[in-house]
Amino acid sequence: MAKYRYDLHIHSTLSPCGDDDMTPVNIVATASAMGIDIVAIADHNAIKNVEAAMEVGEVLGVTVVPAFELQTNEDIHLLCLFPDFDRLSAFHKKINFTELKNREDVFGRQLVVNSDDEVVEVEDSLLLAAAEISEAEAYHLARRYGGVCVPAHIDRDGFGMLSMLGGIPPYYKAVEVSCDGKGLPDTTGYFVLHDSDAHTLVSIGKGVHFLELSEPTPEALIDLLVN
Repeated sequence: MAKYRYDLHIHSTLSPCGDDDMTPVNIVATASAMGIDIVAIADHNAIKNVEAAMEVGEVLGVTVVPAFELQTNEDIHLLCLFPDFDRLSAFHKKINFTELKNREDVFGRQLVVNSDDEVVEVEDSLLLAAAEISEAEAYHLARRYGGVCVPAHIDRDGFGMLSMLGGIPPYYKAVEVSCDGKGLPDTTGYFVLHDSDAHTLVSIGKGVHFLELSEPTPEALIDLLVN
């Protein structure tokens, strides 16, 4: 077992709230320079910048966990983590997302960027909207695909499971708190992730937090979060 520094909740430029310089290249390079071993790009309801980040991670020696941040039909945010991109993609395809169109003047641009730092697509679907799936359905579907859903930033009122449901269902073994949270809830009995929820490069790796894993892989991480 060894300790690995991590930040598993980072938004790229595909999230409308992410800065335009939050490209997969810049995110992974920043993490590498900071000595962060494991990261996840967790865009809102979207996965199109994950593969590029994984490609850059292989070059720079940073583990990039396939992930995204799902907004459920209860308006709860779940951090969804998978062992590989194929299973992430299969899970993502099972979910019905809104057909509303994005308004860049209101919500911001949603850019897909490749591993050469080139913009290859502008996502026109509104990503800041609830999907047609409940938190319970999402959790159990993710487990079927070998992944895990973790309640995101439960210390916040907005989109946090505690504020929306008043509690955490018993099938969750891990929860996430934000590094800038104003006060920690009672997390007794849970494995707690501390993530930045970064939307800017300077916010990546906020706080210094480590995971103890047998190896720095998505599989070892998921095993830790479900057992």
